[in-house]
Amino acid sequence: MNNDLEWKQPALVGGLIVGIASALPGISALNCCFCGWALIGGAIAVKMTINESARPLQAGDGARIGLYAGVIAAVVFIVIATPIILSGFATDFSMRVMEGVANRLNNPELQDAMAAALAETNEMSAAQRLGASIPILLGQAIIQGGFTVLGGLLAIQLFEKRRDLPPPPPQY
Repeated sequence: MNNDLEWKQPALVGGLIVGIASALPGISALNCCFCGWALIGGAIAVKMTINESARPLQAGDGARIGLYAGVIAAVVFIVIATPIILSGFATDFSMRVMEGVANRLNNPELQDAMAAALAETNEMSAAQRLGASIPILLGQAIIQGGFTVLGGLLAIQLFEKRRDLPPPPPQY
């Protein structure tokens, strides 16, 4: 990446948006729609960089800024999600939502399976919940990284209007 781009603060803002929103039960549901928070965070990081840049950004710039936002998001996500997992709140919340869905489907077998899963989850210690969640946490962090890159690429297409402008003269 060219040194003339101020990408650190935008990547931090985008990464914080993705990491925090993805870790919190309830609002993290937007990630069910093509990793929505990751797309938004990557796009915001690139849009902020476009607004501050003297030169037009290219697709490679958008991808790199999105990737940096994704790395920050992964760290923030894991740091915030770990205590939530240890507390059991996220697991209880998720299981209650799934139990509500099973009850609405009026399927006794599914309802029994959900009740058994809920009982098994309630018997897990915090360490067992964390151990069972590590692959999910890492997988989600990796997938979100890819979607922040995609968000950055989309932002270049949506917000960079200076494609045909000549580059500014070098500053000494």
